[in-house]
Amino acid sequence: MKKELRQKLRGLRDPETNQVAIPDVFDARAVFAGPYVGNAPDLVVGYNPGYRTAWESVTGTVAANVFADNTRAWSGDHCIDPRQVPGVLFSNRKIDCEQPAIVDVAPTVLDLFGLKLPAYMNGVAWGVAAKGEKA
Repeated sequence: MKKELRQKLRGLRDPETNQVAIPDVFDARAVFAGPYVGNAPDLVVGYNPGYRTAWESVTGTVAANVFADNTRAWSGDHCIDPRQVPGVLFSNRKIDCEQPAIVDVAPTVLDLFGLKLPAYMNGVAWGVAAKGEKA
């Protein structure tokens, strides 16, 4: 069933614009790991910019149309295909890492507080310059 849903949702196009609304659908068991993977949804839909799930869907409402204009302001969400969001990292200290990744934030914070990284956690702590150390 999951495989069929993924196949049918991947590449779904907006009939008005012919743009792909959903470039990919991820099987959570294939992209997440650790002791809490059972809490993840079965599938994670990655939308193209300008598309997202309907507001009504959180209440279980199924709209008549698959695509509808958003009439409410968005304050930000996590619906976009993660490969399309490069991210921006601001730091007041030098980070000694070629390509910092979001998965490394929690291990870095734990390391800065002198706490041990749980074995199930992904990522590695960045080398972070001491306060006042020149970049």
